[in-house]
Amino acid sequence: MDLSPFKQDIDELIDEFAQDELTTLADMKRVWLSRKFTYIYEACPSTNLSFFMQSLYAHTIRHMVSNDSLSRRLGGLYCLYCLYETQPFKPPFHIYISLGELKKLKKLVVEAKNKDIRVVPALVKRMLEKKIFLFGSVDLNESSIPETVKQLTDLQNARVQVAYEKLFASTRIEHFIHMDLGAEVDLNVLKKMSTEYAEAKRQAIQGKSLYCFCGRI
Repeated sequence: MDLSPFKQDIDELIDEFAQDELTTLADMKRVWLSRKFTYIYEACPSTNLSFFMQSLYAHTIRHMVSNDSLSRRLGGLYCLYCLYETQPFKPPFHIYISLGELKKLKKLVVEAKNKDIRVVPALVKRMLEKKIFLFGSVDLNESSIPETVKQLTDLQNARVQVAYEKLFASTRIEHFIHMDLGAEVDLNVLKKMSTEYAEAKRQAIQGKSLYCFCGRI
């Protein structure tokens, strides 16, 4: 599946946003609408939709966590949010993000707050409250996406879903949702959560569950 045209579209969208040194979600919405960017889904494949969406997300996240200008990184964040919110799939595909990327997202939030770009902490808080993200321990790259997508699909298992909800309820990830986003995130807790989550996934793959959820994440 050649996703180069889709990735080029994303690059050009964020390029336009960054060239004018824009910083707000409203700015991104204007650029998005001027390009009629939601049409990116009109040409999406009829199969392997998980691979398609996680590839778009991963490519956009690379802009968000890069060492480029603040405007470009914010463009990546806003594009990621818009890709999620405008997707035509029900239920929506959630966004896989590694712990390393999560740490860089936190730094982006702090930087934006220091520059009084108030929409950023509010937006990230909303994304976390809606549980848009799927947290993992490995950064995605082109070669790892198919295997990660397979693992994410396996996580539809009922046993894993229960474990996932329990972990979210019992760790400091809830604190991250409700905290002052300028505060520190306890990444050790997140790493522990990821390890326990991986163990639940392993048990599921070994067939210890009685039934599976249908559909996709």
